[in-house]
Amino acid sequence: MKKLISILLVLILLAAPAAALSEVAPPLELSHEWAGFSMGQTHGAAVWEGGLGYAWGYNCNGPIGNGITASSNTTTPYNWGSGIRAVSANGKTTLSIDENDVLYICGEFWFGIGGTSGMPEGGYTCSHPMQFATNVRCASMGSNHLVYVKNDNTLWVYGENAHGQIGDNTTDSCYTAKQVLTNVAYAVAGDCLTAAVKTDGTLWVWGYNNEGQVGNNSTTDRKTPVQVLTNVYTVSTMYGFVAALKNDGTLWTWGDNSYGQLGTGNTTDKKTPTQVLTGVAQVSAGMYHLGVIKTDGSLWFVGNNWRGEFGNGSTSGYSAANPSFTQTPGTYVAVSCGCHITAALSVTGQLYVAGTDFYGQLGNGETGGSFPTLSPIDVWIFNAPDGRLLGDVNCDGKVTFEDVSLLAAYVVHAAELSDQGMRNADMDLSGTVSSLDISYICNFILNNN
Repeated sequence: MKKLISILLVLILLAAPAAALSEVAPPLELSHEWAGFSMGQTHGAAVWEGGLGYAWGYNCNGPIGNGITASSNTTTPYNWGSGIRAVSANGKTTLSIDENDVLYICGEFWFGIGGTSGMPEGGYTCSHPMQFATNVRCASMGSNHLVYVKNDNTLWVYGENAHGQIGDNTTDSCYTAKQVLTNVAYAVAGDCLTAAVKTDGTLWVWGYNNEGQVGNNSTTDRKTPVQVLTNVYTVSTMYGFVAALKNDGTLWTWGDNSYGQLGTGNTTDKKTPTQVLTGVAQVSAGMYHLGVIKTDGSLWFVGNNWRGEFGNGSTSGYSAANPSFTQTPGTYVAVSCGCHITAALSVTGQLYVAGTDFYGQLGNGETGGSFPTLSPIDVWIFNAPDGRLLGDVNCDGKVTFEDVSLLAAYVVHAAELSDQGMRNADMDLSGTVSSLDISYICNFILNNN
């Protein structure tokens, strides 16, 4: 019987869906359980292999997607649904894209929803993911505007436009989706700033430019896209600075440098792109710090480390600058920097977090203070919204291979399960129990023993 179950488990695991490809390829070859993750200002979001969407942290106005709009701290990941392939967290908003390329939004946002002309101006809150656009490849939420790239490589922008971040040569806010560029491969939204990489590798930036973050050697806002670099692979921005990674692995930064976050070795703002590193595989800009993964998997940070966002066990004062890159021990494949918080995916497939945790934004079951050392998020150590322990098919308070055996017998031979066991077995909260739920339980057990 054990041999039969073992064979069945192998077949099920082989049939489990592979992790989705990210916009930025990881520097090392490996198979891991996390398909993507994103750290915002006071909350985070992630996608588990197979498309389970999770969010955690500050939940006033509903960015966690669990139906609550009152102020609350969700200290452990909440699963809002399945079929998700990408997530983006910023401000009080979470974006997600499903396997059918539908863009969803939940949380707080201050412009019309759905991109229809009939939606009025004003603030909205949505505590469950709501459909926002279709045929979307990637999307990003800024401080007060949203950008997304469709499968036909067109870039669409809408929201507030006080600094020209829409890119339509006006400062009129846009409450209907507006196409701005064509032939776009990737785009991000920052603090009243938009940056887009075209399919030919040219980087275009526009919007707020008080610190030179547009990169055109001025501090005047730009209301239309301006080309600032060529041969660009990807770009990242969150607050007043921008980081771009070229195809040759060189890292270029510009804009606000108050805390040395540009990595130039000083705290002088830069109004044009400056090369600061070589051999870079991935980059992520936070509020006042920058995270970089090199091609050898090493993790480096520069900028402000007030709350321990470097994850190396140390902190520095709020006014202290760290203008030179500092290595954090370990080997990693991806990093995401937020507002005084950081998440990094290790080569072993474990998601680690560090930094401030006043609102549960680290997702490690804690609140209050700071955690200056990278600590793991165990996505499965949480209860479903109604309190049940997912995966506990035999209802004994823990998840083991006995639960796998019971569920396999149910799926293959239609064996009976208790009503509570059936509910616990629905790992992805899809409303049905299938072999996919078995693979989720197996992944949990194999990665926690």
